Amino acid sequence: MEIVFKTTAQHNNGDLSFVFMDESGKKESDRFFVCGFLQVDDNISFSRALQRVADQIKDLSVKNRQQRVDYLYKEKNLEELRSLAWAFNEFELKNYRITNENQNLYCDLIKAVWKKTKFRFTAIVFDRKDPNYIREENEHNALYLRALKLYMTYCAKEIKYVYVPDNFDINFDWNVSSGNLPVAILPLQSNASLQIQVADIFTGLIAQRLRLSKGVEQTKKDIVRMPVIETIEKIIGRKVDGNLTIKEPNYFSVWVVKLQKK
Repeated sequence: MEIVFKTTAQHNNGDLSFVFMDESGKKESDRFFVCGFLQVDDNISFSRALQRVADQIKDLSVKNRQQRVDYLYKEKNLEELRSLAWAFNEFELKNYRITNENQNLYCDLIKAVWKKTKFRFTAIVFDRKDPNYIREENEHNALYLRALKLYMTYCAKEIKYVYVPDNFDINFDWNVSSGNLPVAILPLQSNASLQIQVADIFTGLIAQRLRLSKGVEQTKKDIVRMPVIETIEKIIGRKVDGNLTIKEPNYFSVWVVKLQKK
């Protein structure tokens, strides 16, 4: 399954860079739509560097699930057992799955991403409360496209392929006649890609910190995730509460787009 774009850009035949794209804030009720682009040159090394802590988080998840199954079986709660089985899916790291029990492991994951891997990450943010924001048809797909064009025009260099989660809407009209675009967008199962999972964690945490910076009251889930956000902020030496660009030890950028009147 592949969406191919024709482009006039000239690409070198040297080493390839791959970009993994994910988002947070798809719901219209979310103030911020954050589209994250994680650029990795060596996918094998990136995955190997994070596999140990990822496995630790997975093992804890499996253990907790089995304990829940044992308890429901003991209580003869067949209805919840059925619901649990129905909701079963392949494990993956997700921002919304950070809990009190695993938050330290997610902090370790963040530290490993910076200490053991090489990457470039750019988050392009749209604020739905910007006075110039106009909702478009198929809103989140339109925002995906706007973010992708901005990234390819101003942030990326010699990018040929962009990987997206396999639930990406491949039937969206991409209007590919204008704008700098990659050669191809390739849907990829997110539970099989640590890169997409890391992009998911980054975008979710950025969206949360931006909400809180605007005075939105913290939820219980926000409080649980705060140590992971603070781990990022300690590494980069900045609060993730607006536009920023950090070049060392890895490139990490947040771009809140200033919209213009149409």
